[in-house]
Amino acid sequence: MVKTIQNTKEKQVELSSIHDFAGKLLQPETIQSLKEYVKWQAKLRGTPEAARDITDLAEIPDYAPISINLDITTSCNYACDHCVDMDILNKAIRYNHERLLDSIKLMADKGLKSIIVIGGGEPTIYPKFGEAIRFMKSLGLQVAIVSNGSRNEKIAEIADCLEKKDWVRLSLDSGSDDIFQKMHKPRKAVNLPEICEKVSLIKNVNPDVQVGFSYIITWKGAFINDTNIVENLHEMVMAAKLAKDSGFDYISFKPFLTRAEDNNAEIVDLKEKENHFANVVKQIQEYVAEAKKLEDDTFKVFESTNLKVLINNSASDYMHQPQMCHMQFFRQVLSPLGMFNCPVYRNQPHGKLGARDTYSTNEKFGDVKKEMAKLLFSFNATEQCKEVTCLYNHVNWWIEDLIANPYKLDELQAKEMIEPDYYL
Repeated sequence: MVKTIQNTKEKQVELSSIHDFAGKLLQPETIQSLKEYVKWQAKLRGTPEAARDITDLAEIPDYAPISINLDITTSCNYACDHCVDMDILNKAIRYNHERLLDSIKLMADKGLKSIIVIGGGEPTIYPKFGEAIRFMKSLGLQVAIVSNGSRNEKIAEIADCLEKKDWVRLSLDSGSDDIFQKMHKPRKAVNLPEICEKVSLIKNVNPDVQVGFSYIITWKGAFINDTNIVENLHEMVMAAKLAKDSGFDYISFKPFLTRAEDNNAEIVDLKEKENHFANVVKQIQEYVAEAKKLEDDTFKVFESTNLKVLINNSASDYMHQPQMCHMQFFRQVLSPLGMFNCPVYRNQPHGKLGARDTYSTNEKFGDVKKEMAKLLFSFNATEQCKEVTCLYNHVNWWIEDLIANPYKLDELQAKEMIEPDYYL
């Protein structure tokens, strides 16, 4: 695993194993996709631009993404004040269920290894949620579920088919029910203690499934959806105690994201130049340190890479992107609103690859391969993502180096992880 990234200020940020994307691409079942992609790009760059045909299907590697984020619905039973996807919620746009399953099957046949059921809405509201999850597992895919926790019984119903590397994460962002209600605004009566108590429903069915407590940190002055949002900074330790007492395997802290004005990209809403930056960072550090005192063999406290680089004041290094984002070939987002190149640009026209059924047939698969090839060359990540603290920054530069020096492919060796992990 590539452990660190060195920046111009000589500070180092350790990459957590879940963000070691280079290592994941070197696994035996994914390394061939990587090698064929690098060879294709190297060949194109070695061809005069006037003679290039970037949409030649015979040349484009015949792979689906290795990992997708699946927005299985846009319906949501909350009205969270800090939601970055508020503009796309509760749209009267739905999948044709059979075509959705066809899309997943075709992608699995073409190299898909994992699905994170996340974003857009609340997954458990999807009428055939259980059937969809069981279908994914029947194909041998790793499956993760990100839920608001309001319908944990629905997750418990399918927990028996999940495996050790599958996981569930509940977005709760609070330590008290008072802050929970103010932040999440559930449309029907549900409270934080009740949600946490029902984690046992999942664990009783399958104790091997990792269940996490997700905590997006907000602070005074954080702003999105044309409003200041509720501050929860002071409840971090309280939430960690609640998570441990309720049987969660971990709590994960991450910084609040808002939308950039020029292109709607998801960006961290705290900059060094702001007067309250130092105070907010100091408080976060203190609360994380206090929360870590609760760690033991059964419970962990994690800081997201986004949070680490914010605290380390090295976020700008993750904003220096190569012109071509290579990871959009390996990781995409499927939504009822279409197929997109990145979670950051979910439902943004400049990141759209095709319709929601674009992977449902071999003919459409050919079309989306062409669109991907076009987007790889037209989407300028140096500009589009210049404010994004990109978790794929390191792996994009690594792939860029392989393309510039294709002889290095001969030195690449497949690397087994202790436990296979294909989530990108």
